[in-house]
Amino acid sequence: MSILRIENLTKYYGDFKALDNVSIAIDKNEVYGFIGRNGAGKTTTINAVLSFLKYDSGKLFFEDKQINSESIEYKKYIGYVPDVPSFPRYLTAREFLMFAYDSYGLPKSQRSQTIDEAFASVQLADTTQKISSFSRGMKQRLAIAQALLNKPKLLIMDEPTSALDPLGRRDVLEIIKNLKQSMTVFYSTHILEDAQKVCDRIGLIENGKIILEDRVDNIIQAQQSLEYLLESSVSPESLYNKMKTMDMISNLQKKPLGVSFTIKSKETIREVIKQLLEANIDIVTLRKQEKSLEDVFVEVLHENTV
Repeated sequence: MSILRIENLTKYYGDFKALDNVSIAIDKNEVYGFIGRNGAGKTTTINAVLSFLKYDSGKLFFEDKQINSESIEYKKYIGYVPDVPSFPRYLTAREFLMFAYDSYGLPKSQRSQTIDEAFASVQLADTTQKISSFSRGMKQRLAIAQALLNKPKLLIMDEPTSALDPLGRRDVLEIIKNLKQSMTVFYSTHILEDAQKVCDRIGLIENGKIILEDRVDNIIQAQQSLEYLLESSVSPESLYNKMKTMDMISNLQKKPLGVSFTIKSKETIREVIKQLLEANIDIVTLRKQEKSLEDVFVEVLHENTV
């Protein structure tokens, strides 16, 4: 059963169509990556789900029950981490979490334990420092901790790593991996490397339209081509001249240390090797070029804009 289902969501800003019949379904206990360029419609979709804005048409379902901007009950089960969290600078982390916890109207008897668990989940020290002295990474951890206080079934994260350095990004991604054990994560990002590391499935949005949705491994596998990089005992120029006579390869290109080329089937590579060895050209390395999610992203966008 899907925890969140979006059907034909459409949103206009004047004459501009920000969302064009967006439909996605997010399953329980998965990390769903909502990816796309800045301005593609990611935040608009999230704001519609959270009732931060009204949409023009479409339907939203939480645990198979239809919801709208007037619905309240489902929001008790959602945590939200904005792209740029803001805090009262004069409070400590615990003081802020106490304030946030009380705002949820949760039982006072469980407040201390719940806050301790939130600190532990994001590996943030319960320090007496004021939030004003926190690094960007610490603030991001605090934002996630605040979103966990109500023990949500669905955690929505809007670009949580976009402003972090590599170490901060790595830490947040590790937190996301751990959270998947107990909740669903709806993770919006334009950083494809991060999405590939933590997401089970992705939806690719461009100009307000979903143009691709599937499991990450399925998407990458489906887009793989039989492209190889070959380095040999002869110069790249000599190797290129020899291989350009082979009719079983295509897209032959010279590289600094060798050549790259594409073949039609896996069996063809044996014939390529055979002909090179017969020409007394020793193979130093032969490596299949694997595509990343970012490579696929660029190709799919290109296909949908030409």
